[in-house]
Amino acid sequence: MNKDLSIIIPVYNTEPYLRKCLDSVIKNVPKNTEIIIINDGSPDNADSIIKEYEKKYSDLIKYFKKENGGLSDTKNYGLKRANGKYITFVDSDDFVDINMHSDMLSKALNEDADVVYCDVELVFDNKSKNFVSVCSNNDRKTDYFKCIDTSLMAASWNKIIKKELYSGMEFPTGLNNEDVAVTPIILARAKKIIKIDKPYYKYYQRTGSIQNSGFSDKRFVIFDTTDISFEKSKEFSKEIQEQIKGALFTHQILAILIYIIGKEKLSKRKKFVEKYFEYLNKYNWDVYENQYVIEYLKNHDKYLLLKLLKNNKVNAVTYIFTYYNILEKFFILKAKIKRLLNKKRKYMK
Repeated sequence: MNKDLSIIIPVYNTEPYLRKCLDSVIKNVPKNTEIIIINDGSPDNADSIIKEYEKKYSDLIKYFKKENGGLSDTKNYGLKRANGKYITFVDSDDFVDINMHSDMLSKALNEDADVVYCDVELVFDNKSKNFVSVCSNNDRKTDYFKCIDTSLMAASWNKIIKKELYSGMEFPTGLNNEDVAVTPIILARAKKIIKIDKPYYKYYQRTGSIQNSGFSDKRFVIFDTTDISFEKSKEFSKEIQEQIKGALFTHQILAILIYIIGKEKLSKRKKFVEKYFEYLNKYNWDVYENQYVIEYLKNHDKYLLLKLLKNNKVNAVTYIFTYYNILEKFFILKAKIKRLLNKKRKYMK
């Protein structure tokens, strides 16, 4: 039976969060929707929890259990079994606003959109740290570039996408950051992309997750998935290829250098920067003249970094972050003093 929407939930080692996730998805699920839950050989008590929900919502949930193959393999498994006109994913340690899928599907069906996406709220155990990531760059002209020129552009879980756009595409088995290899391509195939300006998706920042466990060599996989995307982008015009290269190089490749590696202590930073250059040299991308990369680094007062990367200056890149970090601390302190002075002036009045 054909469905309007397939919600695919891969499950692996997320037992403490699974009920909250499933409850949020099920509570106001749209009509003619299927929820596909895939247990990727999880070693915890996920199986009994999912079976409990499957029994209670037998007309809604389709449960599959498979040997562990990783997140990409599980997503591909779900795509092959999905009957929905539209596809979306939910990570099983996250949760959603109960109106998310009903509102987004309604918008998609009423306006015959290929893609509907929303903003994301990053959720911490300490709620005072919560913040909303706006998932569109309104400085860009096209709906496509507005969508991909952001830090969370690759995420598959804040978007519902026509299944037909996945034709011929698979998530790269065995690689993390799998969405980077796929999402820019399927979005570029879309004729109509619509944004809903609400943070429906709740992205839980749990300790120990891949994204929150500090930097390690494993995270250099982003180079591999970015290269896959660059290769697949060749099916599009030169303009779209340049936009994909600009978005991925700035928000993925440069981001791990500037915001993660660059913040490490000098000894660790040196090791990671050397490895970073190994990957740059391995792939040798033609990104240094990309207008969006140049614009990004100029806007962030780091244009010199581009020249150092282009000329393979490993030591200079390592040490320039000492300067950047001192400068950042200075501006943070300056802003703090300014706030205190403003508060004092307000009190004296």
